[in-house]
Amino acid sequence: MQYKRNKDGYYRETFVVGKKPNGKPDRVIVRDKDLKIFKRKVEEAKRLHARGVSLGNVTVYEWGVRWLTVYKANVSDELKAHFKAKLELDIFPSIGTMPIKDVRASHLQELINGTGKGYGTVVKIRIAIRQLFEAAETEGIIERSPARKLDLPDNLEEEERRPLIETEYRTAWDVAQSHLAGAYVMTMLLCGLRRGECVGLRVANVDFARKRLAIQEAIRYRTNKGNVKDPKTRAGIREVPIPDILLPFMERQCAGKSGDSYVFTKVDGSRATETACKWWWTSFLRQCHLTAGAKTYRNKILIETSPFDDDVSPHYLRHTYSTDLYAAGVDEKAQDYFMGHKSKGVAHRYRKMSDEAFDRAAAMVNEYFTKKYLVRPSPL
Repeated sequence: MQYKRNKDGYYRETFVVGKKPNGKPDRVIVRDKDLKIFKRKVEEAKRLHARGVSLGNVTVYEWGVRWLTVYKANVSDELKAHFKAKLELDIFPSIGTMPIKDVRASHLQELINGTGKGYGTVVKIRIAIRQLFEAAETEGIIERSPARKLDLPDNLEEEERRPLIETEYRTAWDVAQSHLAGAYVMTMLLCGLRRGECVGLRVANVDFARKRLAIQEAIRYRTNKGNVKDPKTRAGIREVPIPDILLPFMERQCAGKSGDSYVFTKVDGSRATETACKWWWTSFLRQCHLTAGAKTYRNKILIETSPFDDDVSPHYLRHTYSTDLYAAGVDEKAQDYFMGHKSKGVAHRYRKMSDEAFDRAAAMVNEYFTKKYLVRPSPL
């Protein structure tokens, strides 16, 4: 059968699959701009109808599983896991049993309003809902997506991303001197590494002579054990300067280990699991509360008495590093490079980080950190 492209650029096929309760024909509309994909959709729609599956009665759950399998087949494992989580944790529990044709904008807005989650998470849920229903419209399962206009709740505040304040970074520095996870935390704080990049460091990646870390691998935790992957982006493969104040930490971590060994491991020397990373941070954060002067009751931290914010997470450390680079006077190109961000603009893409430029920026960072952490402010 020959198909013709309409003026809007779409191939379109309409066929009757039965009758609606009011006696009118129940039609399925299939459309796509790509002829090959369009034909596949038509064949799939007819196959389902031949099996007795009315497309109009497909539930949100049934379509969600299909959508994840087909529409997200070529995305990264990380992104696929992200969409799967939004379906299973947020969308299916609310509207999963509903026939998709019966879902209205009010149902979706109610779902968005009732998540009770943070700004960033709610935004991602809305993205998943929009893509899910837009694909259903494209497949001809529904005539029009009800997810075109979904508002974020008025009382939803954007999650705060901020650098550590003076009390916090000085407390973290003091705790790091003796805490088991001190070197791990300080490496993220003073080199701007993501958690996965930090636990993916091998001893061979630490160049003590040139005072540089080579970021070449990262651990992605889709399971507790995690998998060794490339850094998050191509720009993530980079070198970052090791400030003088971090060198003693790194020397202790690398002592007696082979070049292929990981810098940060569990007590038995095996690669850090996600559980281990969480325990390191939880233990370190608890000690920060105690060092900052928090009171306890039956060995439990009374958070309201602590000057150290309990919401501080490893992400705050990376955000602090970014702020410190700017405060140290490091130029924008070097900031992007050290952070592992994609360069902005054509000129940046063609401008490489020379050794001279690297050393100049590293010297600025080193001087800044030395003053920030080792020079105590005079008491009032």
